[in-house]
Order: sequence, then structure tokens, then C-alpha cells
Amino acid sequence: MLKNKLYRIDKWISKGNRVGIVLLLIGASAVMLQFTTTMFYGIGLMGLICLWVVYVKTPILGGQLKFDKSLYTLPTIGETIVVQKDFKYDLNKVSNSKNYINSENIQNIYKGFELDIISIEELNDDWIVELEFISSKLIIQVFWLDVKNYFMTIADIREEKLKKILNGN
Repeated sequence: MLKNKLYRIDKWISKGNRVGIVLLLIGASAVMLQFTTTMFYGIGLMGLICLWVVYVKTPILGGQLKFDKSLYTLPTIGETIVVQKDFKYDLNKVSNSKNYINSENIQNIYKGFELDIISIEELNDDWIVELEFISSKLIIQVFWLDVKNYFMTIADIREEKLKKILNGN
């Protein structure tokens, strides 16, 4: 699980304008090394960056560190899922990952909404799940690892209620 978290953090850092942040950190550590009062902070920051490159970035690029998809469960196509807590999601996130036009379309998705799974597209380090709102027939695409904690399948809800009944609660 730690490998997957490191993989996802590296993916987040490597995306978009965040590479500039890494270059800014390297520049800041170089400046800190020039002054006696901040020299140890600069050495520490430069050391962290070097450790990240050696122990995370290089194994990812070399293929030794891979994303383990077996740790996650996916709903099946045709299954109904229910939103368990309110959240906001950028509906253009999937389309922005496929092209270079970045736009936002933040949508509030509220607890109790029911959605059907239409299709699941497998990527190297995530899944694109196409969902259809049952009430409005609106179709959205989401990255599963971004939203998996907000949903439960109907079968999981029934199983949870059955466990509560059997435990005498």
C-alpha cells in the first residue's frame, strides 16, 4: 500500500505546473546553502529531494516500482452505487487528462444519489469509470481512486445492514 501511495504522490508531483515547485525547492535549497544560518536547512531539503529521486522516481521510471491494482476493488458494470457522503468533483478532470486544454467544471455530488456503472476503462495506475445518474440520465466520467471512498454498492449496503441485524443492533 505504501508503494501505491508513493506512486500516486509522484504522479501528482509530476503533473502540470508542479514540476516548477520542485525546481523552486531545489533553487531554495541552493540559496539556503549559501548562508551559514540556513545551511543545515538547505542540506536537509536537498537531501530529501535526492532521496526522493533515488528511492522513488528512479524505481518508477526503471519499472521496479509498479502500481498494485489488486489492492482495490471495483464495482461491476451494470451495478448501482450510492453516494455515502457529499463531495465536489471536477467533471472535466478526465477530459483534461486526455488533452492540453484545462478547464474546470466543479460539480457537487450529494449523499443519497444513485448511479449506475456504465463502463470501466483500465489505465496504468487508475480506472476511468463512467457513471450515469439514475434520476437524470446524466453521464459523467471519474477517476475511480479519486472517488472510491464516497461510494458503496447496493450489495455492500445490504450486507452492512444484515451484519447489524445479526449482531443484535
